[in-house]
Amino acid sequence: MPFERLSAFSGEIFYETDLQRRILKVTGGTERVLEYSADELIGRNIDSIYKYPTARTAVEDSLLREGLAEDISVTLVSKKGLEVNATESVFIIRDSLGKVSGFEGIISKVNCPDYTSFSGGSGYQKVLQNVIDSLPAAVCWKDKDLRYTGCNRSFLDLAGVLGSEMIIGRTDEHLFRDEELDRFSKGDREIAAGRCSSYNYVETVYVKNTGEFRWFDITKTVVRNDKGFFAGVVSIHDDITTWVNAELGIQNRLWFEQQIMEISAGFINLSAEEVDSGINSALEKIGTFVDAERCCVFSTDKDNMRASITHEWTAAGVPSLMKRMRSVSMLEMSLLRDKLAGREIINITSLSGYRKCSECERDLLNSLGVKSLILIPMIKEGKSIGFMSFSSLGSEREWDDDIVSLLTIVSEILVNVLDRKYMQEELMELYALMEDKVRHEVERNMENKKLLIQQSKLAAMGEMLGNIAHQWRQPLNALNLSFFELKYIKDSGELTDDKLKDILDRVNALIQQMSATVDDFRNFFKENKEQTEFLLSDCVKKALYLVQAFFEEHRIKVDLRVDSELIVMGYPNELAQVFLNILNNAKDALSEQNTTEPRVTVHIFYENGKAVAEVEDNAGGIKEDLLERIFEPYFTTKPEGKGTGIGLYMSKMIVENSMTGKLTVRNTDKGACFRIELPSIQQ
Repeated sequence: MPFERLSAFSGEIFYETDLQRRILKVTGGTERVLEYSADELIGRNIDSIYKYPTARTAVEDSLLREGLAEDISVTLVSKKGLEVNATESVFIIRDSLGKVSGFEGIISKVNCPDYTSFSGGSGYQKVLQNVIDSLPAAVCWKDKDLRYTGCNRSFLDLAGVLGSEMIIGRTDEHLFRDEELDRFSKGDREIAAGRCSSYNYVETVYVKNTGEFRWFDITKTVVRNDKGFFAGVVSIHDDITTWVNAELGIQNRLWFEQQIMEISAGFINLSAEEVDSGINSALEKIGTFVDAERCCVFSTDKDNMRASITHEWTAAGVPSLMKRMRSVSMLEMSLLRDKLAGREIINITSLSGYRKCSECERDLLNSLGVKSLILIPMIKEGKSIGFMSFSSLGSEREWDDDIVSLLTIVSEILVNVLDRKYMQEELMELYALMEDKVRHEVERNMENKKLLIQQSKLAAMGEMLGNIAHQWRQPLNALNLSFFELKYIKDSGELTDDKLKDILDRVNALIQQMSATVDDFRNFFKENKEQTEFLLSDCVKKALYLVQAFFEEHRIKVDLRVDSELIVMGYPNELAQVFLNILNNAKDALSEQNTTEPRVTVHIFYENGKAVAEVEDNAGGIKEDLLERIFEPYFTTKPEGKGTGIGLYMSKMIVENSMTGKLTVRNTDKGACFRIELPSIQQ
């Protein structure tokens, strides 16, 4: 038989309601107990099934106020109007955020008669009184007017009276005031009015004889005479302080464990700079929980001879020890040194009664106002590296084993956190050192780069001087002939003003040509500070003009093919220097190989969004094992003394670093072919 069908035959009803007391869910024996189906009860106000709904309302109010589950006796009304005696347990429902969202409960039908009675003669009463007096629970009973008619000794202690004659015949209103009146009379009138047959609640009561508050589970039950009429109320006050304290201790431990987990998790993402503030915040949480006015973390040297505070939290009004406890000598603190060496915990409940510490230690603690103290060693790799201290300054107190064990866990967490902090700091120092080294190397490399650039310029200037010499050779010969002609005409006496003017005009033209040559070379060496747009073919023509004299001297033919005029962005003079280096290398290779018909072909074309310039010679090419090294600094294939090995290196730096292009070389069936690719602005 399915569970639902089995539960329908039970004498228990399970329900859930919202805060407006509407029934949201109901299962169990609703038809057997109340003659209602579950569907008939869904959506109804739960008060409609009670004869005295106010009693249950009071239970819900008590639940919301104190948060403790309640068990009560109730009288229900069935669908046919019949009264049904039952007991009910009510609990709070909370949503995912912990807020109260409703109530749930279990209603159990009561099948036993709802009355108790006292009977028997005086001897029986005496025996019964002795039995009740021997009970640890406080018991009292009242008549139908709610006057006390008897109690046991435990109740007298609870009420703070010396004898039963002081309460017999009196009501709670005559004996108690305010909160005490409410504690002792709660539920009496509900039972007397017949709204319930029993009443149960948990209350804290001030015990006058001991001067302390204790927890009591109070149950009140109706007393009926032999005719079944209401005769009074019996109250049983069961002291549950030990159980409550145990529950609270468990809750406190769970809370502290939760705090430890949060503290540990909070350190995960902290940087080394944030660890110190994180530890101080953790000390505040822990110190507040264990009722300590001062919490400190001490570090010690490897021999436990000196200690210094590294972190501290103090309660309001408590002075800090950070400045005072710097590098404190522990030479005369024998107890502390011995305990730390043995990795033992020091738990001093009462400093005045503690005899194990030295006079130096006692004087120091007294000067700090310490009443009670606990020291937890901080252990790393089996050795003490410091300790945590928790001090009670206002009064003496005792920390139990649970607190000590939890503080030990905190100590382990802080050891790991501090170890990680020190490692991060060491890494940062190492990083700073490496950064300095890298910066130094970069600066040194920059200097080397500047030196290479300077060497490259000097080498290029040497090439240019040679080019200028070749460019000037013909004008200089012409000048020499002009001066020889002038001398000859003068010596022969045929010099006239017209002839002199003609010769001087030719000399001036030759000088202007030579000056223009110098200007061209000087402009070539001017550094472009900003990138500009220029035609790639113009840059190539400029370089060809500068080597024209050399090429003509060596009878090297140049074939310039421009498929399309391509505009690029960059530094035209620097790029011209690249072409000049490549052309000079081609001239040298052709001369060394004694090529019969030396030729250099320059081809400019567009390819896949790139402006491409290829410079190819017919000198036979470069050895394959040298191709990969051709752009290395100081590497040259020329004879010693005829090459610096930096021209092609600087050419690659200019093309690829300054102009975001690409410079490569390959061998063809004719010779070496250098290829320059640059981003093209316009096809």
